[in-house]
Amino acid sequence: MASAALRARALERQARYIPPMRTRYPAPLSPPVLAGEPALAEVCGKALVHSEGVERFTHGFHTYPAGLHPYAARDFIEALQGDSVLDPFCGGGTVLVESLLHGRRTIGRDVSPIALLVARGRAATPPAEVITAFRSAGRKIAAVARQAGDQPSRTKVERVHSWYSPSVLTELEAIRRGVVHSAAEVQPLLEICFSSILVKVSWRKSDTSNQRVVHRRPPGTTAVLFHKKVRELGRALDAMREAIPEGTPSADIQRMDARRLQLDEPVDLVLTSPPYPSTYDYVPLQQLRGVWLGFTPEEPSEIGSRRQFKGEGVQRAMRHWLEDTSAWTQRAADALRPSGHLVVVIGDGLTPAGPIDTRGPTEASAAAWGLRLRSRASVQRADHARNTTRWEHAFVFQKG
Repeated sequence: MASAALRARALERQARYIPPMRTRYPAPLSPPVLAGEPALAEVCGKALVHSEGVERFTHGFHTYPAGLHPYAARDFIEALQGDSVLDPFCGGGTVLVESLLHGRRTIGRDVSPIALLVARGRAATPPAEVITAFRSAGRKIAAVARQAGDQPSRTKVERVHSWYSPSVLTELEAIRRGVVHSAAEVQPLLEICFSSILVKVSWRKSDTSNQRVVHRRPPGTTAVLFHKKVRELGRALDAMREAIPEGTPSADIQRMDARRLQLDEPVDLVLTSPPYPSTYDYVPLQQLRGVWLGFTPEEPSEIGSRRQFKGEGVQRAMRHWLEDTSAWTQRAADALRPSGHLVVVIGDGLTPAGPIDTRGPTEASAAAWGLRLRSRASVQRADHARNTTRWEHAFVFQKG
């Protein structure tokens, strides 16, 4: 018994040395350029220059590409009053968490099942007894996974086999089985914990890079890392329960394409950061998670994906991006109450043919659907991957 306890503590220490993968928010290269109403322009500029790390509540839990800085979401929600907030590109749920913390009716939509899984986990508001049951289930699953000895069949993990060491595959399969057979009330929370480690323990360089980096992970540490994430999420959810104002409704998070958005009732604020053109390929980046979590392989029509610009050519892809921008902006405008606000944070795209301006098309689309520009801010950021710079913008539009 004593040796087992010592081994468990040793595995815990090893797991702690795994560096946490938090979303990085690079600082801009220069002060923001402001336009429009001074007070709101200051809010836009402040939102764009946030670069500090954020560990509070569930914001740091589970990496997700290109997330809006939590303090930027907070600043806009505090500046633009109202009872309801919608993010039609909710991604990992940053806007949704801040909306709940401010007591708003909270609505999130996205086409990605991985995004919805992460957003639902981050914005979850379960009662205390469910959090307790979740912790207990996570502890038991980790204990079983640490002792797992049978490797999954090659057929079962064929699509991901080359990305993991044999011991990691064994522990991941044991965790997956434990999550699948857990109680329905705790399963979504266990799923986000499982999802959060799938890239960390793989030989992929990061969530945004498919570069292969082989490393050795001692047997047992994958299960320990999973348990560590369960404890981390449990603490964050406890803190969220204390901080969310009493009577705040749970977040309404559903799968829906922003270009075909429909709501039962209008909202006061649409706050979102749509995909930057020719910047990310969200579907391939989530391939490992899709396999382990059992999502049916599909190719949703992403807006402005990098592979679209490579495959179709810049001119054709740009035409599609402009059409998509007009479509989702129209739906967002339709979802707003009279005098409601649309806040958009978006960066310019980069292609071999040159930069893609997003400021002009964003303003033109908003104006076409009856939205008046109140303020704007722009900053220049370094793009280290391409050894250049790009502009990022924040806009505040008002309906009517």
